[in-house]
Amino acid sequence: MNGTSGGQVPFKAIAEAVLDRARRAGLIWRLRPATVTDVSLGGATRVRIDGDPEPIRVASMIGPVAVAARVMVLITPPAGHHIVGWAGPPAPGGGPAGLAWSDSSSPPTANTPLVVLSAAMVLRARTAYRVELGGGVLSSAPGILADLRLARAAADGRPEQALAEFYRYRAEGGSVVNIDGIRYIRRSAGTDLSVTVQLTLQAASGSVTHVAAAGRPRYLMITACGEAAAFPHATDMQ
Repeated sequence: MNGTSGGQVPFKAIAEAVLDRARRAGLIWRLRPATVTDVSLGGATRVRIDGDPEPIRVASMIGPVAVAARVMVLITPPAGHHIVGWAGPPAPGGGPAGLAWSDSSSPPTANTPLVVLSAAMVLRARTAYRVELGGGVLSSAPGILADLRLARAAADGRPEQALAEFYRYRAEGGSVVNIDGIRYIRRSAGTDLSVTVQLTLQAASGSVTHVAAAGRPRYLMITACGEAAAFPHATDMQ
């Protein structure tokens, strides 16, 4: 069990504050591990306590949580039930709810898309994600356009879906052009979705390379950043 809630507020401090109020009110309390089963657009969250057959409604004191997250729930009847900390990684079969990748420079590529990265992840129901791309572009000649795109690979009868385009970078020949950028995607539907995301690089002419430097790798990070409804500008994953 982690000692902090999201790395910010100490789990112990949150739990002790709720417990103190429960004691003063004469309430019975228990701290139980649970798995998040549903997160509604209105903020209502349901969890299934380990060993219990039915989920219960709770309020989160640690901010947004995702379906399949393992949490600690403080049972304080009749006042209600509260998520007060994390109990561990997602339940077996839940899969990673994010992506962190870094590498050294890619091989040069011409006007045929090069798959720079192909990785599996799980997009949680009603969750938004921040997509960060880092590195640089080096071209074989001045003025060549480099195109970096992120897409969901075609699978299970679903066609490929474009997620983010990091625009076209005009490289300067022997000089490296910085391509750091941020985009947002989301899963508005009420179910989790297992996907393969692919980052591709393509040159309009000549060749381009996605480059890294000493102490500064090229990278892609996808991290949950809140409820899908709070990010209407994000590309919605179908």
